[in-house]
Amino acid sequence: MNLEELIYKRFSEAEGLIRHLTLYDGLPAIFFPQAPEDNQPGWVGKNQYPNVVYSFDMQANQERKSIGTLSVDLLCQNAVEVEPEEIEKEIKGCLRDVLLKPDGGPPYAFTWSRTDAFTLEEHDLIIGSEIRFDILEYSCQETTDPDPIAALNSYVKELYPECVVIGLDRMEEITEASVKKPVIYCRLLAVEKNRETNTVVWMDGRIAVHVLCPDSEKRMKMAAAIANQMSLDGEIIMLDKSPMFIKRLQADYQSDYLKSGQIFATVQYGLLRYKAKPHSLQGAKGNYI
Repeated sequence: MNLEELIYKRFSEAEGLIRHLTLYDGLPAIFFPQAPEDNQPGWVGKNQYPNVVYSFDMQANQERKSIGTLSVDLLCQNAVEVEPEEIEKEIKGCLRDVLLKPDGGPPYAFTWSRTDAFTLEEHDLIIGSEIRFDILEYSCQETTDPDPIAALNSYVKELYPECVVIGLDRMEEITEASVKKPVIYCRLLAVEKNRETNTVVWMDGRIAVHVLCPDSEKRMKMAAAIANQMSLDGEIIMLDKSPMFIKRLQADYQSDYLKSGQIFATVQYGLLRYKAKPHSLQGAKGNYI
């Protein structure tokens, strides 16, 4: 499925949302990128509200650290008992701590940005809300051997085998972070050369670790436990068996766990100039019968 289809699947399977919506052709009135005209036969009677129309713009916004924007327009009749705020709550719940992975693409997360209420000028009884979400890309951060992200992914997985570690575990089309199965995302912020010797080039890297979990208490405890264990160990063994030293570590439990992360580590690891060559068998002779 592509991203459009995954968002539709998420909305259309949320019972708390669709029970408030009218029907179109027997399905919940959820549309992309616009709703059918008023005179289309698919509407049930003359009832066209409430309905949801969504669209997204995959244009990066470095200021908000987002890869795009998702807009969800909610239209309701002013006379009905259901308030737009109640339906808005269900829409936010559909995308909270959820990762959607389209075919051939990276996982995407969504964080609420703002909500703007409005009234249709040509229909005084129609009120609505435009709900905006920032789209965050959680692409795989693994690079080449020796790889600091691959090492940290394996390290965290050993600490919390029940977690889904992005870049290490297989991702489904829809992954919900939960108390029993949090999601961990390790992200490489920057790498620079520190010093070099005849045999090793020492690199300094800065890494952010995101802990995704809907329960704030569980989220903070996990972030603290990971930070404490990294501090106690002082180093992480990389896949080539070389050490990656934890030079500096900071934990910020009040930061935006979706956009920024909670753990920030400065690490140092070495690139070998010369790799040991395996022994080769030379001068061997054999007798053939």
